[in-house]
Amino acid sequence: MKKQTKNEVPKRIKRLEARVTKAEYEKIEALAKECGLSVSEYTRQVALGQHPRKRLDDREIDALCSLSDARADLIKIAAAVKSIQADKRGLVFKDPAFVERWMRASVPLIQRWSEIIIYMKN
Repeated sequence: MKKQTKNEVPKRIKRLEARVTKAEYEKIEALAKECGLSVSEYTRQVALGQHPRKRLDDREIDALCSLSDARADLIKIAAAVKSIQADKRGLVFKDPAFVERWMRASVPLIQRWSEIIIYMKN
């Protein structure tokens, strides 16, 4: 008997049939397409209790990339703040000129988040 490896899919030899209306079939077909799956694979996954995920469209991918960039910017900001010694950090943030520059530098990041939100709502 051949040992099954992790990446091998067992041969499917049984057939499962269900009667559905035209509207039900079209709905299942549309859901499968949203997930990037065939009707058979989508139905199989749902029947086995899995929840296939909808594929992201181009707009959602763009928004996700923008969020990823914004996250990277936040990480850089956090690293910059952490790199200042704790006792000096308090002094730096007490300086109104520094805080103003810090806030001005944050505006583009906040604007980017707002643009992403507006983009996703349209």
